[in-house]
Formats: sequence, C-alpha cells, structure tokens
Amino acid sequence: MAHNTRLTVRPLLVMIALIAALLACTASLTGSDDDPNGSSGGGDSGDGRDGTVPSVRILEPVSGASVPANQRVDITVETDTTATSFLLNVGGRVAGSKALPPDQAGPSKAILSWTPTRQGTFTLEVIAFNGPTASVPASLIVTVSGTASGTSSGQVADGCTGRVLVSQLNYRGGPSTGSDKLGQFEVGETVTVIGRNANTSWYKVQRLNMQQVWTINNAQWIQVGGDCANVPEVG
Repeated sequence: MAHNTRLTVRPLLVMIALIAALLACTASLTGSDDDPNGSSGGGDSGDGRDGTVPSVRILEPVSGASVPANQRVDITVETDTTATSFLLNVGGRVAGSKALPPDQAGPSKAILSWTPTRQGTFTLEVIAFNGPTASVPASLIVTVSGTASGTSSGQVADGCTGRVLVSQLNYRGGPSTGSDKLGQFEVGETVTVIGRNANTSWYKVQRLNMQQVWTINNAQWIQVGGDCANVPEVG
C-alpha cells in the first residue's frame, strides 16, 4: 500500500513543479505596465534608465586636434547602450554636462560643447551615466593655439534656426507631450524655427524635407540661434 502511495505522489509533485515553473516564466514575460524598463523609444517624459553600465567613445574631434581659443568646440559622443546624461571634464574640472531626453533606449548620442579661453594643451574627458551608473571615462587631448577671428566663416542664416544636440528627441504634431509623436530628430540635424506656443515652451520648426513639426524648447536638447526674439506665436 505504501509503495502504491509513493507512485501516486511522485507524479503529483512533478506536476506541481511544472505548473510553478510555467507561472514563473509567464510572470517574467508579462512584466508590468508601470515598469520604466519596459518602455521603448525616446521621449519627452518617463525614465529610460535600466542599470546597464554604458561604454562611451568620443567621435569628434580626434585626439591631437588643434583648435583656436575663444571659439566653441563641439564634442560628439556616443554610447553602446542606454545613457541618461553625459559629463565633460577639462583639465580635471567640470566644464559641462548634458541630460538626455527620458526613455532613452539603446545607444545614445549627443553633442557637448566647450569654449577654450586660453592657449595650451588640454585633456578632455567624457563620462556617460545611465542613472547613477557611470562609464569608464573616454578622453582625448586638444591643443588650443591662436585666437578665432571675430566672425565665423560663411553667412549667418536669416531668422531663427535650431540644431539638435541629443539622440531620440521626439517631434510631434502639436505643442504638447499629449500630441501625436511623429518621429525623432537626428543628432546634428538643423531646422528652421517658424513659430512658438504662447509661453515659448515649444517651437514649431521646419525640417530640411519641408516637414513642419513641433519640438519642446529645451536648451540641453536643441540649440537655437539667430533672430529668435521675433518668432511669431502660432496655433
């Protein structure tokens, strides 16, 4: 009788173990709608950190480059995984930082800037962060020699223009995060500012393909210049 009982209990235990494993697998696949790590795509709301340690590299300028004093130097950086911000050190001191749009997913890219005020040789160091998690620094050496001329080469564009400084910056159909998301700008993309909302928290811009869209006005994400004081309010 005892032998028959053991034969009956053993399949039951196996069945319970299989059900428990199936439930655990289902829970891990389903996740939670409130989990920010489950979101995808860049945005203007939310939090894209996932705890992964990013690896950062400097794309431009190249190490050993020579730049003039008193002229902005653009430093283009990129990570292999998600980043939420970048920190720029020059000569061991903080020279700038940039917070990226929330909900970054996958490799992140940004343009940082630094304006040297004196001649010499400087070490530039960039650290990427994914939330509180920091990367190993990427560094390069630049030589500052001479002084930039009073004006940059080329003609200054009429009106107000903008340049996108970060990856995964959304553009939308209206001046609100509730408006339809139509796509994302490319890093370094230039646009013409053709309008603004009532409090200038959003700009209406025209892309090179003539598409007219809205983007949030954040100096960390889009750099505007030119005659921006006279941009008209539009609906």
